Amino acid sequence: KAEAKQANSGTKKAKKEARAASGQPKRPASGYFLYLTENREAFEKEAGSKKPPVISVIAGKNWKSMSDAQRKPFEDQAAKAKAEYQKA
Repeated sequence: KAEAKQANSGTKKAKKEARAASGQPKRPASGYFLYLTENREAFEKEAGSKKPPVISVIAGKNWKSMSDAQRKPFEDQAAKAKAEYQKA
């Protein structure tokens, strides 16, 4: 047990470092996260706060209320990024 515990200590950090060292690209962002990134400043002004939980609640409500046509540009960007990721 002690050996297993030692082998697992710091595994999260070790995995992160190993992934970075491998040269493997990060997973691409979803359409929602691309939308959130593009509109973060507007959400911060609307919320009156920069706290991520507050902003994500507002962004989530807006995302759910958007039509498919309004979401399409973000989802197309996400699909393109996903295709690039899968090639790598």
